[in-house]
Amino acid sequence: MQNKVGILTFHKAISYGAVLQSYALQNFMFNLGIDNEIVDYKCDYMVNRYQKTFRRTSNNAVKDFLWSIKTASGVKAGRKTTYEFANKFLKMSRPYTKDTLASAKSEYKAFVTGSDQVWSPTCVGFDPAYFLTFADSNQKYSYAASIAVKKYPDNLKDEFAKRISDFQGCSVREKSGAEIVRELTGKEASVNIDPTLLLDSSNWDKIAYDKKSEPYIFLFNVLKPKKLIDYAIKLAEEKDMKILYLNNRHPVAHERIEYLDPVTADKFIGLIKNAAYVCTNSFHGNAFSVIYGKKFIVETETAASVNIRSQELLEYLGLSDRILSSTHTPDIDKEYDIDNVRQKLEEERKKSAEYLLALK
Repeated sequence: MQNKVGILTFHKAISYGAVLQSYALQNFMFNLGIDNEIVDYKCDYMVNRYQKTFRRTSNNAVKDFLWSIKTASGVKAGRKTTYEFANKFLKMSRPYTKDTLASAKSEYKAFVTGSDQVWSPTCVGFDPAYFLTFADSNQKYSYAASIAVKKYPDNLKDEFAKRISDFQGCSVREKSGAEIVRELTGKEASVNIDPTLLLDSSNWDKIAYDKKSEPYIFLFNVLKPKKLIDYAIKLAEEKDMKILYLNNRHPVAHERIEYLDPVTADKFIGLIKNAAYVCTNSFHGNAFSVIYGKKFIVETETAASVNIRSQELLEYLGLSDRILSSTHTPDIDKEYDIDNVRQKLEEERKKSAEYLLALK
């Protein structure tokens, strides 16, 4: 058994947040003197969603077929940029599948699952690998595992409780997740910040793509927005700025909007770092706006759901007035106490360091 820790997470999901939180946790642990690598686990759900031409994501074959055709070019481009970043910036193991993952437990002294929605009841089909069911009890830890729902489905409650009952260290990302863990297992979970927030701007500057241009508004959504696009367009007209919109589906045409093709994650950071304003409904768009002290707003109510992750982060940082909702339109130019925000983040980094040092 080697003296290193294996991290199981969504390191190759077509998501800027997923690959960047993988990078962040790995490097924060390196900075603590904890040798580690990302376990290159090929999750069947991820393969089905991102690597096949016809991708099943529901029980409706016709709907899935049409969705696969509509999103094929964007998924292909996203896969290319994701793998390019992962291969350049992540230290990864040899590949594992569900059939070979059990052999990994002799290669590591411990495993950390997280962050991202590894404990979601739906995100990757409730994959047991992210609950470390293949490992021995003394090897099991989580870090900022996100459950991403306020209530666990009744039919999965017992299995969820069983899977995490023998964890040596249990850490979740949201308070709502800690409440679910307490309710279902009686365990007290540590609530820790998303890994992207473990690194400050000086750390992210080491990989951020830094290209200056004329002032712009960066618009980025991961779910269908409600008021976000209209807000950004109105802001662009008021400020006489262009909008750089990172969205390959091109949902609206407007003279102020310049659409961007999928970019690598380091360029995504640069787009936020160098923006005059950021408008987003993405948790990680929110996180990097905070890290760089940007003028930003976050729409937490989307057409499909409510982003409880961003809500809880903004409430904790005292930035709830940055939320765009059906009842509130924020003043994006309003100053906020960035020093207070940074102090709170530094306190959270110390808390996370204390938790993770148990692995050293």
